[in-house]
Amino acid sequence: MELLKRLGGWQRPSLLLLAATLLVVSLLYGQSLTTQLKQFRTASSVALDSQWKKVLAFFGNDDFYLYVVGILLSIQIPFWSFGIMFMFVDYYNWPRWTRKYKLQPGTHEPVDLNRLKETIQVVLINQWSVSFPLLISSYFMKKFTNTMPVIDDLPSLQRFIIDFIIFIIVDEIGLYYVHRLMHHPKLYSWVHKKHHEWPAPIAITFVYSTRIEFALNMIPVVLGPLMTNPHLFTLWAWYAFVHLRGLKNHSGYHIPGLTSSEEHNYHHMMNNACFSRSPFLDGIHGTDKGFRAYLARKELEKQQKNE
Repeated sequence: MELLKRLGGWQRPSLLLLAATLLVVSLLYGQSLTTQLKQFRTASSVALDSQWKKVLAFFGNDDFYLYVVGILLSIQIPFWSFGIMFMFVDYYNWPRWTRKYKLQPGTHEPVDLNRLKETIQVVLINQWSVSFPLLISSYFMKKFTNTMPVIDDLPSLQRFIIDFIIFIIVDEIGLYYVHRLMHHPKLYSWVHKKHHEWPAPIAITFVYSTRIEFALNMIPVVLGPLMTNPHLFTLWAWYAFVHLRGLKNHSGYHIPGLTSSEEHNYHHMMNNACFSRSPFLDGIHGTDKGFRAYLARKELEKQQKNE
């Protein structure tokens, strides 16, 4: 006890000395550090704007190509780049170490090639017979209403973050209720049942659905951008993010370092729970009770196995 008192008595002046040192440093160099940070931010902004000008020049500063082709590429490139990667892993069961991250071990080892071909066909039909015409229509509607996104200078970081937060909130709320609506008995069989043909989903089943469902799922995604009319670069980033998130949630893997896909995987397993992309609305409406019980059982089985 005496030793602890002595250590405590020693720590107090040390902490005071540290605080005083930090205060002196901030007084002497604070202005300099602030100036350097501002200079770095300005230099970064100039560099990014310079790169953006090159992108604009590549598209010929044509708003049709920038809006339609730009959004198309922001969807297709990430979707098929990572979609093909996941298909390779599921078909060849390689690399083997990925198996330990599989949420439903033993499924799709390997994935059935005929089912995979059918799924790719449905995905392509949805992307090109639904998404592309709607994108073209959106462009002409924006031209008609004079609401084309800003394409010149890049948005500030603050504006970019605020827009993204709004998109995520609106999408989360909209998706939950649209998804629950599609599970209504009068709608499920002809709108949403096709998507649940994969009780153990693979990444590209994110877009495996009827064309009606595909269009309905787009509503929450586009509603946020309609509300804020963001910069074009923000739109590109948003659509890329949506498709990468969808691939991850349907991948059937718990990818280290990312949010877990287990809730949506459970939704495909059981079909009657976990309707949102995050736990908030499911928690509020109690549609995650089965999932919580499932996690508790898994944890108990894990403990029993380790004993």
